[in-house]
Amino acid sequence: MHTFSDGIRLIKGNTKKIPWTVILFFFWISACQESSNTPVDSYRYFPLELGSFIVYDVKQDVFAAGSSEPVTSAWQEKDQVESSTSNVDNVTDFIVSKYRRNSETDYWHKFKEYSIKSSPDKILTTIDNQTVFSLALPVESYVRWNGNTYNSLDVENYHYENIDKSVSLSGHLFESTVKVVERMDSSVINKYVSVKQYAKGVGLIFDEQISFEYCQTEQCLSSDTREIESGYHIVKSFNSVGKNN
Repeated sequence: MHTFSDGIRLIKGNTKKIPWTVILFFFWISACQESSNTPVDSYRYFPLELGSFIVYDVKQDVFAAGSSEPVTSAWQEKDQVESSTSNVDNVTDFIVSKYRRNSETDYWHKFKEYSIKSSPDKILTTIDNQTVFSLALPVESYVRWNGNTYNSLDVENYHYENIDKSVSLSGHLFESTVKVVERMDSSVINKYVSVKQYAKGVGLIFDEQISFEYCQTEQCLSSDTREIESGYHIVKSFNSVGKNN
């Protein structure tokens, strides 16, 4: 397949013999070929291959009423693609196993399975019998979608930010990433945040979940800083990637 510039060079030496209408036609064809690559590139933010896995470092802070400090815990999780099934509509269903261990020296223990449906225009993730509209394709800044389209929860309008930006995370440099803002709500009484980052050729590399209820006494509400009364803060970060034979 010729690139756009190859097409110009191919025509250039015969401009006296080829009508300008034909030249313009080649320009149009080349532009269409370039634009058709966008959806294919978008899939690279969520690559799925049988046997592939990603290991994450997870840290959780849980806040409880009456306690001045959160209860902090840390562990590792591994998501591994176990099987896949495709149909004639270019839809592929993947089964992914989740494993957990308390440290790198411990054995992995499988504790859950979930499914991913990859379609030409979307990625759906079903976990604990709840389906989330994870990604809308192609990945473009103007794309907006309801992440809860396929479940009974309230509408959550997802959108993309920082498309194709490089990110340094946990000692790794990811050359092309995208941020999915799933929720970003904050007030004097609570705060809810759900943000994910995906890297091309890797998949999910960062997941932050915040659910805070703030102190609502008169003294707390008059303060410039919010006091967390209850809630949690969970961060899941990329550790490594691999594939089992």
